[in-house]
Amino acid sequence: MAELFSGYPVLEDERIIMHKMTMADVKALEQMCANPNVYRFEPTFLYEQKYDDKADVIANMDGECFETKESLFLGIYVKENPDVMIGIGEVYAYEPERKKASIGCRLDEPYWHKGYGTSAERLLKNYLLDECSLKIITAHVMKQNIPSGKALEKIGLILKYPDCLEEWGFEEPVLIDKFVLKIYD
Repeated sequence: MAELFSGYPVLEDERIIMHKMTMADVKALEQMCANPNVYRFEPTFLYEQKYDDKADVIANMDGECFETKESLFLGIYVKENPDVMIGIGEVYAYEPERKKASIGCRLDEPYWHKGYGTSAERLLKNYLLDECSLKIITAHVMKQNIPSGKALEKIGLILKYPDCLEEWGFEEPVLIDKFVLKIYD
C-alpha cells in the first residue's frame, strides 16, 4: 500500500494519464487559468490562481502543497496527445487519522463533456481506495455545476449533503453539494 504523500503516482486508464506536472505544462496551465469559464464554478483560492506566473505555480507545488501534505496535484493528459496537459486533478483535505481525503478536477474548456473529468475522478478515487487504503472520499461541487455532480455519481460518490453554504472566496457564500463515498469494513 502506498502512503498518499510518499511520491507522485502515475494513474492511467484507456483514455487518459495523470502524473506530476512539469515546466512543459506552463503554456497549457496559462491557457486554462486565463479562461474564466473554467473557474466559474470553482473556489477563488485554488492553488494555480495563487501566482500570476504559472511557472511559479508548478515550481512551488512541491514545497507548498505536496511536502506539507496539503494537496496532491496531477496533470491530466489525453493518451493520444500526452504532451499537452488538459486539466488538473487534485487530492486535498487529507485526514490520515480518519482515512479521508477530498478529490476534484478542472479541465480546460475544449475538453469538457467528453468523459475526461469522469475518468480523472475515477482514477483519483481508485488510487485513494486501492493504493492508499482510504475509507472516505468526498467532493464539493457548486450547485450550478451539474455535469461535475453527474460525473461524481457515475464513479460511485453519493450526494449526501445538498444545498450547503460554503465560503469559496466570492462576495457571498456559495451553495454547494457535498458528495461522499464511505467504505465500511
